[in-house]
Amino acid sequence: MSSEPEHVLLVPFPELAGVVEPWLEHSAGARPFHGIPPHVTLLFPCPNEPARIGEVLAGAEAFEVEFRELRRFPQGVVYLAPEPADPFRELTRRLAERFPGWLPFRGEFAEVVPHLTVAWGEGLDEAEEAVARELPLRGRARGAALLDRAESERWEHLASFPFREG
Repeated sequence: MSSEPEHVLLVPFPELAGVVEPWLEHSAGARPFHGIPPHVTLLFPCPNEPARIGEVLAGAEAFEVEFRELRRFPQGVVYLAPEPADPFRELTRRLAERFPGWLPFRGEFAEVVPHLTVAWGEGLDEAEEAVARELPLRGRARGAALLDRAESERWEHLASFPFREG
């Protein structure tokens, strides 16, 4: 890991923890105490600038999200596809526009695909089969959270950005 601080801005879905966290723990060793809830990433890496992030997210409205489909990235990741995905894309676009030096996922992908990771590494087929039985899953995008990588396997909450309830 780099000695530089790392931050991530995400939309948490704690209501999905019971379904997703066992598979993350099984496949990747991720555990709830590591500080990252089930989520859709808006910007990683992300600047540690809560005031400016808040300006970008001001006026964002809370919305219902349904996860009806499991998909895979070629890198060996099973994920839930959020519907609608466009609000996540729009927030990421606005953040990238405001912070041009902070490319989503370091610019490694031509297209940013909103997703909620279920498993990576080992046990993908098993995770996919088990989570598929639980579909559809539902959650509410209530806001974003800025997290700081405190240690190689632990993240700490820095700031919250509630979305406007309509």
